[in-house]
Amino acid sequence: MFHLMRHGEASWAADTDSQRPLSAAGKAQLMLLAANQTQLFRPVQKIICSPYLRTRQSAQLIAQQFEGIEILCERDLTPESSPAKALLAIERHWCDNLLVVTHQPLIGNLISLLEQADLHYPEPVVPGSVYSYVMDWPGPGCAQRHSLHLS
Repeated sequence: MFHLMRHGEASWAADTDSQRPLSAAGKAQLMLLAANQTQLFRPVQKIICSPYLRTRQSAQLIAQQFEGIEILCERDLTPESSPAKALLAIERHWCDNLLVVTHQPLIGNLISLLEQADLHYPEPVVPGSVYSYVMDWPGPGCAQRHSLHLS
């Protein structure tokens, strides 16, 4: 299983976009999501996330609920990253039960690319959402949506 997740709700209290932390509501949102979706997250072996603070915090909140999950930061998963570069980053880290924590608009574009092999229909993704896929390899049009979890 492969999962794409948008970080939890973020605060605007920061000097730069990359330093924006999760809000108190965002932290609570993700803790509840992790507690309610143990079957979804328990098999996760690795989490890759952008280096932005809110995605690192989101990854840590999920990982702390389960043992043995590796977390790696990937510079090609930021909001302004191209879907093509993000897909290459996902390929570099590919494994069974991978969770990718990233941002809008990138996640919406990745969903469109993976599901439809097209970037013309980006998905509107709310904070804390998790899209799960059956997919042998991360390529355009290769993903079949298995489930959507909203926090």
